[in-house]
Amino acid sequence: MARTSRNDWLDKGLDALRDGGEGALTIDGLCARLGRTKGSFYHHFEDIAAFLAALLARWEERQTSAPIHHAEAGGSPEQKRQRLSTVVRSLDGRLELAVRAWALRDERAAAVLRRVDARRVEYLASLYTSEGRARGAALLLARLEYAAFVGAQMLFSDLSAEGARSLGLALDRALELLAKDERVARPTGAARRRRAT
Repeated sequence: MARTSRNDWLDKGLDALRDGGEGALTIDGLCARLGRTKGSFYHHFEDIAAFLAALLARWEERQTSAPIHHAEAGGSPEQKRQRLSTVVRSLDGRLELAVRAWALRDERAAAVLRRVDARRVEYLASLYTSEGRARGAALLLARLEYAAFVGAQMLFSDLSAEGARSLGLALDRALELLAKDERVARPTGAARRRRAT
């Protein structure tokens, strides 16, 4: 039987999280999933807390760092955006939902999720600024785009690939129209007053 690596444990842990929520992340449950003993688990992780921290780091790597790295493989901002869109469509949406649900009940998961959300928004904003948009407008567009992405994951998790593609194209068009609207970069008088208080 092949040796079970640390990443094997983490990948099975992500599967368990996706399929059963954070309640499925027990040492006994993971050992059963992998057909391994607790000794094998403890060879790689000091305790369940260490495993959970490593699991969240693995999720961040697979669902955020790797897609950004893939998008950054060169080319124009539009080419980067297209590469990002392609790889993001292939990500595990159910796993994203499971991490968000976990973060509602666990501060450790919530802290990682906040960092990941901020990192994703910042990367989107960097694509908008590299297209020549002002920082404020870029951040606003990035937040809108990311909010739509997260909302679509929550509302339309069972959408077919074609349906998801159509929704993505509609979102791209809406953001394109917003980006061309000069008012996006300038807050209204009421928004300015709220910000000043």
